[in-house]
Amino acid sequence: MYETLKAFVERPAPFSAYTTPDLWTDEYVSARMLEFHLDPACDLASRRPEAIDALVKWLETHVGLAGKKVTDLGCGPGLYAERMAMHGARITGFDFSQRSLAHARRQAGAKKLAIEYQLGDYLKDALPEGQNLVTLIYCDYCVLSPTQRAALLKRIHAMLRPGGHFLFDVASRPEFGQVEEGFVCERRLMNGFWAEGDYFGFKITHRYEDQYLALDRYQIVEPKRTREIYNWLQYFMPDEIDAELGAAGFETAEVFDISSGGKWITKSAPFGVLARKK
Repeated sequence: MYETLKAFVERPAPFSAYTTPDLWTDEYVSARMLEFHLDPACDLASRRPEAIDALVKWLETHVGLAGKKVTDLGCGPGLYAERMAMHGARITGFDFSQRSLAHARRQAGAKKLAIEYQLGDYLKDALPEGQNLVTLIYCDYCVLSPTQRAALLKRIHAMLRPGGHFLFDVASRPEFGQVEEGFVCERRLMNGFWAEGDYFGFKITHRYEDQYLALDRYQIVEPKRTREIYNWLQYFMPDEIDAELGAAGFETAEVFDISSGGKWITKSAPFGVLARKK
């Protein structure tokens, strides 16, 4: 046990493990994630309804949605996809959570919305082509390594028609100042979030100062299995995003405050980016 814990608390190399799919494909954890998605008073898995409404309205004003072919990557239970479809967009939702997609399909059927939901991993599976707009919302971009981000941008570039747009949001550099290193050990860590039965949960938070990168690393010890989860989060400034977009054949059309839709100023809050395919 000593050697196991010693290895756990050591600082791993940046992006040395990628476990994001585990949050959305584990039978028990995916159910908890869906609960968080659907809780209108919770910001842990998706923004609140009023914030989602505001962003879709911003898109309608700045890009236009009626008749547009739109793919929402990491669509989850369809919270943005439904609203964009109501504005007349022809929506494809893409996600690797069976549970979230099942909910999204039920909702689309009940609301008579013609949304196509596809199961897949946007880092490796075939993606729709000929799109006018691609969205990647709730800082999904920030959990990816530089290599993954570059590959994904090329994939999104190939999805879009000339002049098509890519909208996403990222954690900002000032937010990194709020990250505190620490270690926690609790029985049924996070009020039983990680497993239905009894378990011990360990969490350690690392800061990578020179890269503005944070890691929440979890070890979940159950009677019959032990698993680790790595939650990376990269923090950006607009010029860094502009450079990554430029290398992939995009130009930045607008940087904006994701919560208000207004101009983003340097503050401790995420910002949205609207990019255009050159």
